[in-house]
Amino acid sequence: MEAPPFYPWAMMSVAADQTPLTWIVILNWNGAEDTIGCLDAVRNLTGARWRLAICDNASGDDSLSRLRPALHERFGDSFVELTETEVADAATDHDIYLIRNAGNHGYAGGNNVGVRLALRDPAMAFTWILNNDTLPQPAALSALLAQAAAHPRQGMIGSTLLYAHQPDRIQGAGGARYNRWTGMVQHLGWNRPREEAASFAAMPMDYVIGAAMFIRRAWLEQVGLMDDSFFLYFEELDYCRRGRHLFDLGYAPDSLVLHKEGGTTGGHRDQISWLADFYNLRNRLRITWRHFPYAMPTILVGLCMTALNRLRRGQADRLPMLWNIARRFRSIRFEDVRRPG
Repeated sequence: MEAPPFYPWAMMSVAADQTPLTWIVILNWNGAEDTIGCLDAVRNLTGARWRLAICDNASGDDSLSRLRPALHERFGDSFVELTETEVADAATDHDIYLIRNAGNHGYAGGNNVGVRLALRDPAMAFTWILNNDTLPQPAALSALLAQAAAHPRQGMIGSTLLYAHQPDRIQGAGGARYNRWTGMVQHLGWNRPREEAASFAAMPMDYVIGAAMFIRRAWLEQVGLMDDSFFLYFEELDYCRRGRHLFDLGYAPDSLVLHKEGGTTGGHRDQISWLADFYNLRNRLRITWRHFPYAMPTILVGLCMTALNRLRRGQADRLPMLWNIARRFRSIRFEDVRRPG
């Protein structure tokens, strides 16, 4: 039997109806199954008002043909479909939007389309960017709103990310530290028991993890959008560096979000895709050049170590890519890389 239409605010109490409006932005690329799972988790959010924009990054599979009926079944007449071009002049009088991006703009560029729509809504107080392979728990959004209300200087707030396959373990306690000398990242609270999440609330972070970024409207208006030239990886570090003089970063330990991790970029470390490898290495150099230029020598040494590691893994065919990244990291694109076959 067909599920009845669901309206985002239908189950809310009078008190919840007075909460600030959050726009949730989810990016889909060849991942309709994960996106629909995330969508169903969003439907179960409690104690908050929200609108939703799903941005499809020109998927090459059947994503759109699966997302359209899923959205119509769940939201009925509250659902409207837009092209990326239509976003610039769109009214924001619906609750649910499916946006067809004109191309694959990457993580930052794809999400930015949805954020631009959210900014057209004068009632929007916060935007919550969620990876499509996340499953926010029912109180996740209300916990973020409580954190934002208690800490008005916090322009961006992270959630407790838990491994979807092991939800008693922390993947990241809101944010991460970045070692500018090595280019390595350490998620706060990594692999610690979920019960210890609150103990990381006072720890400094360099950026909020991009799988779940809760952003105040003032940040969006004063800092702007993410830099889409990164395409994938390190864009959240750049974004937080750009806003660090205007706002604080925060963490809401009680905002629990399960994360499947790595579904669209190639999987586990030893089988990392060419695309993920390229952007991870290129953007490590870009972020260093932009924010920590004094650390370039050690980052380049690290790139040499990466080359040796690729040889160890039997990936010698990637060495020309590493060489070109080292020489042209400011301008090289993934399309410029020659790959076997």
